[in-house]
Order: sequence, then C-alpha cells, then structure tokens
Amino acid sequence: MSPIPEQLPPCEGPKLKKFPYHNSTIQWLERLDENREDDDVTSSQGYVFKARIGSREYAVKVFKFCDPMSTEYAWGPQLGEDTSLDTAAYYTDPFYAECRAYGQIREAIEKSILKKDVAVPCHGFFFLKTKDQETLQNRNIDLGLDLVDMNYQRSAIGGRRARAIVKDLASSNSVITSTSTRKILSKVDLMNKAGIYNMDIRIGNFCDGQLVDFGSSWTEPHALLASLSREAAAESKLADRVMFNHMVENAGLKNCGKVHSMRLRSHIRQ
Repeated sequence: MSPIPEQLPPCEGPKLKKFPYHNSTIQWLERLDENREDDDVTSSQGYVFKARIGSREYAVKVFKFCDPMSTEYAWGPQLGEDTSLDTAAYYTDPFYAECRAYGQIREAIEKSILKKDVAVPCHGFFFLKTKDQETLQNRNIDLGLDLVDMNYQRSAIGGRRARAIVKDLASSNSVITSTSTRKILSKVDLMNKAGIYNMDIRIGNFCDGQLVDFGSSWTEPHALLASLSREAAAESKLADRVMFNHMVENAGLKNCGKVHSMRLRSHIRQ
C-alpha cells in the first residue's frame, strides 16, 4: 500500500492537511453523536467521539467506508461512465467532502474572506491504526467494511484503514435563537460566496452557532456541480439558504429575512 498523502483529496481543488499528531496514541472516550436530535445524517456517515490525543481532547469523526460502486447509478449519468471510481469518490464520499470543505475554509480564512468562527475548527485528517479500529470494533462500532467491494477498497487510499477528521470540541448547544439567526445566516452566506455549500443546514449541525459537519457539502470546483445545467446549478447553490429558512420556520423562530421560495429538487447528494 502506498503512503498516505500529506493532503487530501488528490484532485483539483482545496485539500485538507494531515493531522500533525496522527502517530500519537489515542484514548477513545465517549460518543458525542449519540442521543442528539436531528442527527441522522452524521450517523449514516460515521461516528463522532471525544478523544484524548497527547495532552488535549478533541472531537474525532470516524467515517464509515464508502463504496462509490454502490452509488454509480446516481453519479454515473452526470460524471460519465468512463469516470474512475477514485474520482467519483473524491466528489461523493463524505470524508472527502469534509476534506474539501475544510481545505477551502482554511484558504478563505488565510485570505480574510472568512472569519475563524465560521465553522468549528478542524485540525486535519488521519487514518486509524489497526489497534484503534479494533478498539472501536470492541465497542460495537460498525464502519461498514463488509459492505464495500474489497477489490476497490484495497486499491483506495489507505486501503482497509478507516478515515477520521479531528476538530475542536464544541458544546451540544446550537445557540440558534431568534436573535442569533441573522448573524449565523450571514456566515452561511459568506461560505457560499467562498464556494462552500454545506447542503445539510439543520439545528443538529450547529454547535455554538458554528457549522460542525460538512460530510454532505459540495465545494467548488466540484465535478457534480459542474455537470448540472445552469438552472440546476444555481438552484443547488441556493440550497443552504432554503434549508436555513426551513430550519428557522420549523423551530418556530423569528425569520431573519426573506429567502428564495423555491423547492429543492433531488440532485446527487453524498
């Protein structure tokens, strides 16, 4: 198996750097994604743990294995039959979606396009060691390795090693109130202007008023977004705004502004 790249994904566009302490011993503490309301999306993509790495505690999202062959019926017509499975994964796998989004967030912060408080800070990715995967398996954590095509998985970056992303710990309080919605929406709008479309705007995806999960996101340049018609692409770029409006209405909060009244179509989603 070839070495893990220092940045992922290895395709056009933004990339996330490897976690600096990826070789350190990890103490896996409690699950952070259990018993959270409105969090089916995260649970379908992986598991979130509090973990101690070195002298510091982090939130670590461990991703389930993702087989692009299982969703070829969806991405194939848009990307083309000659698209490699690796390329398809770079645009449909939740792990790579987070890598691309956080890579773009880092670049936008460095260019002062975004402020540091736009999302829960991310410290990079790493691939789990065998002992860590065994530890999680002993805790009945199923990463879905038996559900993927093993020939593809052996050839994929990291092979049978599970992928993870390291973030700051944040409270479970969304801090979304009638008085905070305008400020939070402005952050979402700025991310959209930076080419990051979260595609999963809901109360359960905010911690301390910051977006925390980007596993469903599209970040430009994005092959699926580029494959859409001009109208469909414009609609996809408005998705966060529409979802935000629905979230505010469903929570019974005061609306912070008129939002496009379109209904979302069903496009490719990670």
